[in-house]
Amino acid sequence: MAPTISASWRSRLSPRICNCWSKKAIQTSTSTPGNNVKRYLCGALHAKTQKVLWVEWERKNTDIFLLMMAELKRQYRRAKQIRLIVDNYRIYKSHKAQVFLMHNPKFKLLFQPVYHPWVNKIELFWKKLHDTVTRNHRYSTIGQLMKAVHQFMENASSMFGTELALWRA
Repeated sequence: MAPTISASWRSRLSPRICNCWSKKAIQTSTSTPGNNVKRYLCGALHAKTQKVLWVEWERKNTDIFLLMMAELKRQYRRAKQIRLIVDNYRIYKSHKAQVFLMHNPKFKLLFQPVYHPWVNKIELFWKKLHDTVTRNHRYSTIGQLMKAVHQFMENASSMFGTELALWRA
């Protein structure tokens, strides 16, 4: 049986500002790790084992998708076919990606309907990452932020789907 994997990229890990409590007439500030300093994650969730594989890159382009494909190819060497549920983002349809997929028939992309992120189970994992690490964070450098992200990914990805997935960085 071919593994079915939910794959997705996650937008920049800059602070996400949301409602939070503060004292009356005191505005809460959120530091940012600098101008134009960004990191992106691309992840894949195995539908049966719930194991999350992920890669990090400094740009949200086809290269991060190809890094993820290389990681999946390495992790699932013996699989005859790997089905990936992906959104309709353009990196999956680029010329570079199409050439890779043509030379690697093991990978089959299944595109989810437009504006249906709940179809892709890894979106719940990304929500936990943002809720735990990046929403209203207090990291002043991208290094500090990425250290917290790596810690979350290493601990929570092996526990996704259990109560322990609520672990906080």
